[in-house]
Amino acid sequence: MNFELKKHIERELLGNESLSWQPVGGGSINETFKLNSKSNQYFVKSNTTSVFKNGFYEEIHGLNFLKKHKALVPEVIVEGKFDNYVFLVLEWIETGNQSLKFWNSFAQQLAKLHQQKGTHFGLEIDNFMGELHQKNEFSINFIDFFIQNRLRPQVKLAYDSRLLSIHHLKYFESLYKQLKSIFPNEAPCAVHGDLWSGNFMCSTSEKAILIDPAVHYSHREVDLAMTTLFGGFSSEFYNSYQEIYPLERGFQQRKELYNLYPLLIHLNLFGTSYLKSIESIVSQF
Repeated sequence: MNFELKKHIERELLGNESLSWQPVGGGSINETFKLNSKSNQYFVKSNTTSVFKNGFYEEIHGLNFLKKHKALVPEVIVEGKFDNYVFLVLEWIETGNQSLKFWNSFAQQLAKLHQQKGTHFGLEIDNFMGELHQKNEFSINFIDFFIQNRLRPQVKLAYDSRLLSIHHLKYFESLYKQLKSIFPNEAPCAVHGDLWSGNFMCSTSEKAILIDPAVHYSHREVDLAMTTLFGGFSSEFYNSYQEIYPLERGFQQRKELYNLYPLLIHLNLFGTSYLKSIESIVSQF
């Protein structure tokens, strides 16, 4: 991290008090640190305005959205811009053990989030999935929302980048025509939007703390599908969720279709290693 940026953040937090910086893992997009003072610890992430021109506005909006809907999130301490850098300082979450109690509590929290309903699919602002723009235009219909705001933009980006070919586009066009008969009809609900194993933490009180949201009002199954994509969730989590807020039959088949969106995101961010998974799904239709 830029030395002057570090000093600016230190002044924002504690004036002239001496602080120590420790690099920590926090994904592939931002620089991330643990910041220690005499009395507190903080989590700091930074990037440039060329990546996030609005700073971390969309992430803070997402954390506030989750908090409003009774999910647990880190407290926002301070955020801002310095030269061409943007930064966000969050409460440091000390990690605990992912016990049976934790997974039951997590399932209850997620079900409660999903029971918070909206009037339309979408969100009043666009935000990000990773570092890619996520379109959130409102729609009264989930199928239209999913096609126009999720699949089409990423398919176009991949095609323009020569990661997909014309025959892939034909597969997707065929798929779009069949989605109405596949997805169950549910009211739009609050979702985290990027709920994989790297975007939650287990606190020392065995509570799930949600981070890095890509929030909107959507079908709740998009969150459940995402949890299966990269592993890391206990079977107890799914059993508990099913008891609290059962899914309609056929989710195991539908989840692959929901996961086309994060797979396309990964294709556009990280390249063709994700192409076979995408082809395997769309070729079925």
